[in-house]
Amino acid sequence: MEPQTPYVLIVDDHPAMRSVIKSNLRQVGIENTLEAEDGRGALNILSKHPINCIISDWNMPEMDGLELLLNLRSSPKYRSLLFMMVTAETDRESIQQVISAGVDEFLIKPFTPTNLCEKVQRLLRKGEHGADISSAQSAYGGTGSLINIEKTRERDIVLVVDDTPTNIDVITGLIKDEYRIIAATSGAKALQIVEKKPPSLILLDIMMPEMDGMEVCRRLKNNPKTENIPVIFLTAKTEVKDITAGFDIGAVDYITKPVNGKVLKARVRTQLKLKKSRDDLSHQIDVLTENARLREDIERMTQHDLKSPLTAIINTSEQLMENRWLGAEQLHEIDTIRGSAYDILGMVDRSLDLYKMETGQYRLNPKTLDIVAICQRVLEAERLNAKKKGIKILFESPEKCLCRGEELLCLSMLGNLVKNAVEASPASENIKVLVSEVDEEDSHENKGGNEKEQQMITLEVSNQGVIPADVRDSFFDKYSTSGKDTGTGLGTYSAKLMANIQGGDIRFESTEQTGTCLIINLPRAKK
Repeated sequence: MEPQTPYVLIVDDHPAMRSVIKSNLRQVGIENTLEAEDGRGALNILSKHPINCIISDWNMPEMDGLELLLNLRSSPKYRSLLFMMVTAETDRESIQQVISAGVDEFLIKPFTPTNLCEKVQRLLRKGEHGADISSAQSAYGGTGSLINIEKTRERDIVLVVDDTPTNIDVITGLIKDEYRIIAATSGAKALQIVEKKPPSLILLDIMMPEMDGMEVCRRLKNNPKTENIPVIFLTAKTEVKDITAGFDIGAVDYITKPVNGKVLKARVRTQLKLKKSRDDLSHQIDVLTENARLREDIERMTQHDLKSPLTAIINTSEQLMENRWLGAEQLHEIDTIRGSAYDILGMVDRSLDLYKMETGQYRLNPKTLDIVAICQRVLEAERLNAKKKGIKILFESPEKCLCRGEELLCLSMLGNLVKNAVEASPASENIKVLVSEVDEEDSHENKGGNEKEQQMITLEVSNQGVIPADVRDSFFDKYSTSGKDTGTGLGTYSAKLMANIQGGDIRFESTEQTGTCLIINLPRAKK
């Protein structure tokens, strides 16, 4: 009899998304799918049908994905059911919330069919929550009850290594009811077994001929594939130096001979629980890392895809502006559309450039720029937003101030900082932007350690708001934000990258008495 394919429950309030997931699963041979439009519907289906895995959206009416997950994990009947969360939420707090609730896998929107299928297949192969699919299906007796995954789960494997067969028989008799036992009568044989099928834990005799337990443990810990397998030494030695020597090379515990059954069971059980906790933590870190990478990949793909429609808007606008039958007012509106499209295109390019700066791939092409003119363009764009809060932007500068850098980088950098200042400033207060030329000794920042003066341009952006204490240490870190519902935490991070890539720097001063001042230094152009 051929093994049955798994039953997957798809939970999403959008029929189109359920259809997409169902179609993708069919491509890898998963035909048995059921559908629910929210968490309550999913629980109703679970009470009537056998399910191996749930693929659930997070944001849904009635009962969302997180509520469904918490409900399942609190139920002895469903707590081991495999669960994949499909979500557009990628902030660290949301991810940690779902991990804490007991999610098995994440799938970030938008996703590719390949990504979905790979994750589902990997999830169904996992032995952490259950046995393979065929054994889980066989546990379902057609009575309408949920598959009891706990009963079909494979027991932990314990490798017993001792050169005396009688000792192996004794230990096996003590723990065989709780664990699968495999045995080796030499260190060399033990290493061969571990290489083929790593056990959950090793009970290792120290005193053996040819290769003793110390050497076996040393080799296990020097191998990346086996270094995380817990080793408990079995020893007749009770000297402190012998015991500490075992801990020094990586053993997690020791049991003295003759072996006490209760002590043996307790220590094996404890170490296996600790191993599972470490494995869970490692899995959580992998999930966080993978989703951070996926988020950045998706952002780059989205930015790339945006360029085509933006280019079409720009080209169409320029063609319309050549139409001599259009009036001045219409041409002005079309020019506004074209300008906005160029602005968005610039944002997309800046975002792609940001990735290149992070990975060291950005190639700077500096030119001589009038930073005063750039500031005026930025301030003109932000004055409308400032006016809504009753804020005045005061600008002080020389008539002209030349620096070395890239125009678009400077526009983006200053735009982020001035926008942040407007958002952070109390209503009806002033924001000050100051441009000045200074000679700063940068010997403390010069990587070469040369004591010399560098000609710099200084820009100061000041407002009466105060940077919250909880973000001051991470103010320029990626995704650092506080008190803003829509903040991405990229404004100051990107500003610092752009300042640094142009050979400058950025810092801040923030106190209750004086407010906040962002100070940017950029290389001054030679006169």
